[in-house]
Amino acid sequence: MAHRQGNLDSCAECGLCCQGIGSPVLVYQTDPRLIGPHPLRPAGLPEHLIEEIDENFQGLHRGQEPLERCLWFDSATRKCKHYQWRPQVCRDYELGGDACLATREKGGLMQIAE
Repeated sequence: MAHRQGNLDSCAECGLCCQGIGSPVLVYQTDPRLIGPHPLRPAGLPEHLIEEIDENFQGLHRGQEPLERCLWFDSATRKCKHYQWRPQVCRDYELGGDACLATREKGGLMQIAE
């Protein structure tokens, strides 16, 4: 029976889920057509983060942004710079879940042992 080997308890030294997918934080971008609170932004999102997103994406829609890595991914630490403010899609990406394990296997951080 095959099983997976690797660290399933930590995201440390990984960050593969933040690369090659674009920038999910783009969903927090300011939309002048909206009236009232932004439906996807968490309450209390700091203004400097909103400004960073708006400056980097300037009206692009999800899928039009550069796909190399998320805007908030820190290549040096291999972690999210603003983890507490990450979008729901990032929160739903479960550590050790099927998508996580598949990404780790593809990236060479997880091996299948017989």
